Amino acid sequence: MDKILADLLQRSRVALKAEATAITDNADKTNGGTLSAEQDARIKAITADVGVIDAQIAAANVVAETPEAAASRVRQEVADVTAACALAGKPEKAAEYIKAATPLAQVVAALQAERASGGTDLNARNSGKPADKADAAAIDASWTAVADKVNAQFGIKRG
Repeated sequence: MDKILADLLQRSRVALKAEATAITDNADKTNGGTLSAEQDARIKAITADVGVIDAQIAAANVVAETPEAAASRVRQEVADVTAACALAGKPEKAAEYIKAATPLAQVVAALQAERASGGTDLNARNSGKPADKADAAAIDASWTAVADKVNAQFGIKRG
């Protein structure tokens, strides 16, 4: 039904455009391109009508979401919010965001802002644990041990 309505509206739009073209062609022939007050008023009315028809065509062409598609969309939104909260280390906040129907972009922005304002310097190699000099020394020692082991396999001595 909506397709039929959109087709009828499109036909009305074409007829109005043809009328506007005829009015301007007539003005070109008779008045040297100058519209009379009556012609100008009719062109403005046609323009307004075409705008209304365009909006109605757009509304008629909108496809209604099926219940299955809506449920699938909602499940995906819930999964995305839950995953974002889990990745941020705040899984307990997921329910709060889901109940409030907070869009994913806002959830991510809020989690990022909260993390940025936390003020702790996190060790990128050990996510969630504050970095300190002992961690850096342990990492350096691990790399040295691995390098020595590989060098020994190939008969390379540290110089």
